[in-house]
This record gives sequence, structure tokens and C-alpha cells, in this order.
Amino acid sequence: MTDSLRRLLTPVEPVYVLPLHDGWERMPAADPRVADRLPADAVMRESVDAVLLPVGDDAPLAVPILERRVRGESFGTLDALAEERIAQGATAALGDAAVLRHRTLERSGAVEGVVVRYLLATPGTGRRRGVEFVVAFPALADERLQVLETLYDGIIASGVWRVPAAN
Repeated sequence: MTDSLRRLLTPVEPVYVLPLHDGWERMPAADPRVADRLPADAVMRESVDAVLLPVGDDAPLAVPILERRVRGESFGTLDALAEERIAQGATAALGDAAVLRHRTLERSGAVEGVVVRYLLATPGTGRRRGVEFVVAFPALADERLQVLETLYDGIIASGVWRVPAAN
């Protein structure tokens, strides 16, 4: 079977496209300009597919969004991961049941902050594959942190699934 025929017969998975503010870009994780924005944790670093971040000095937000693809364990569904996070307090982001939001307080060395993970199942995969967005906020006053978290909740929840154009 030729490669072009294989591409025609293989379903193309949709990608979740986030609305990006002016001055923001989505860059592949392999881009050298984002190396310092990736987590120090080697496993997490390897699993990041892209980083969405401000590229201009005048961008109003400075906390990057890490994007990674996730798969169900042992070719299963994402249900076990979703159930585990719900048991740990995860909820629907802004009431959207399709976007599971899990907030944790984490420490890396002497630095403490809030990490918010958003899990979405990719349509058409039977919940076997999905996308996760990770945002790490520095330790801030509660009211400032709440405003930032709500803003990022809105960014993630306002994304749309799109099927990439065939080549």
C-alpha cells in the first residue's frame, strides 16, 4: 500500500485548537526557544508536544500552557485516569463536562506553586486518546491566583476540535 493511499484510508484525529491572544504562539516542544519553559521532570519533559506562550514583551499573560497527548493505559480508555483525578477533587472546567480540571499544590525544590491540568478526550477515539493542557502558576495571593485560574479555564474551555487539512 502506498504512503499516500494509507493516509487517505487512515482517519485523521482532530486536534484541540485554543484561541491565542495576540502575541502568543504555539511552538513545538522541540523548538529551542521553549527549552527553558519545559518542566525539569524528565518524564513530563519528554511527553510535552507543544508549548503555548507569549512571544512578545508586551503580552499581558506570561504563564505558558504545556500541551501533551495522552493515551489510555494498556490500550484502554482514559476512564481510569479521569476517575483517579475526580477522586482527588477534579471538576468540570467552567461547568463544561468535556474539560476535566484538576488543581494541585506542588513543590519543585524550594519553589511552590499551583499546577492545573485540563484533560479532554479526543473525539472519535472511544476515550482511548486525549489531550492534556498543563499550567503552572507561581505562589500568588489567593485573589490574584483565582483571577488567573479563571482566565486560563476560559482559554482552555473555549478551544474547539478541528480536523487537520489532508496533505
